[in-house]
Amino acid sequence: MITKNELVLDAYEELRISGLTVTPSPSEITSAIRRMDNMILNWQNKGICLSYNKSAGYSSINPLQDSGIVDTNAYAIVMNLAKTLAPAYGKTAANETMSGAKDAYDGLFSRELTMREQTPYLPTGGGESFFFGNRISGYCFNYFQTFDKNAPDYCTTKDIFTGQIEFYRVDFNHYLNRVEGDTIASFTVDDGEGVTILESSTIDGFIDLKAEGGKVGFSPVLITITTTSGRVLPENVNFDVLET
Repeated sequence: MITKNELVLDAYEELRISGLTVTPSPSEITSAIRRMDNMILNWQNKGICLSYNKSAGYSSINPLQDSGIVDTNAYAIVMNLAKTLAPAYGKTAANETMSGAKDAYDGLFSRELTMREQTPYLPTGGGESFFFGNRISGYCFNYFQTFDKNAPDYCTTKDIFTGQIEFYRVDFNHYLNRVEGDTIASFTVDDGEGVTILESSTIDGFIDLKAEGGKVGFSPVLITITTTSGRVLPENVNFDVLET
């Protein structure tokens, strides 16, 4: 497990800022994690799909949280975070850091990563294993009625095999936290042509799904939540049903 604190401290070490201030202050650590959250969310918008666990909100940043990042991708995050942090201290990152950050970032566009990084939490076989990993998630407001041969390569697309039953957790806390004290009052689930939702429930801002893979191909599932403040959010959960 690589914590967010470890990634941030490695970035500070790259800048040699820790050598000037002994160690970064708690507020500096929190600020760096916030920048890291935003940096990786921006990468997702460019098609780089990492297994990063985004913070639920600015008030919920936990330096000891598991980042979800695998060892092979940690270097790219550390180097680019160092480059991002430098201007806040009136500094320019060293040429070696700048070039290393660019090379590592370019490496994230490799063919392997653009096929969506497999995380340690993603179910890969048959049976009923739980998937409770938070992912960076955007909100998809269009419910696709068509059935395509393959799912779009979204970072949030979930894989399931035909005949397989798996458990998935969808995080709505980022949306809920926009209004203080808001929670999920009710929700509906409309399953797709290739995925059947056998059970669904909510707890602490999450929707838990028990899904069964059916027809091979792209199968969106529409979850619509109504919050205690009266807000309504429809969100697609995209599934790629794979042949066993």
